[in-house]
Amino acid sequence: MERYKFLYELSKKALDDELDRYKKLDEKASRFLSILSVGIVAYTALINAASPRTLMMDHAGWRTTVFMVLAGLTLTALISAWYRIFATIRLSSVPRVQIGEDVNMLAEEEELITMYYQAALACQKAVSQAQKLLEKKLGNLRVAYNEIQFSTGSMVALLLTYFFLIPPIT
Repeated sequence: MERYKFLYELSKKALDDELDRYKKLDEKASRFLSILSVGIVAYTALINAASPRTLMMDHAGWRTTVFMVLAGLTLTALISAWYRIFATIRLSSVPRVQIGEDVNMLAEEEELITMYYQAALACQKAVSQAQKLLEKKLGNLRVAYNEIQFSTGSMVALLLTYFFLIPPIT
């Protein structure tokens, strides 16, 4: 019986660990969303400041084209990262051990050793479900992180283009 009790406790610990990872991943996605929000505000301010200089017909040329291409790439990366982060923090059901009428009947009809074994199996099933969900969330968060990095780099290039390539309005 001690083996089954140990199996149950080990399975429950694994489930608790997966649920803790789930919570930490959502917290990290929230931090990424905060960073992304700052990036979107900075992008909007830059585009707002640059629009008079870039949309003037006499300033059109390769410099404006470079600026517009960088602006488009940055916007695409920001929108994609935003989508991925929201896909990560989207509300979903957290895997858990189902406790209901079946468990009550099991407690009344079976021995303690069988209950430990069934509870361990239920925890292992919930761990498996949690791991699949976490892998999907982690994949979205990794892509969002790369897109935030890319948008930061393209934002710096956009800023440099604004200051050094686009001539001021005279």
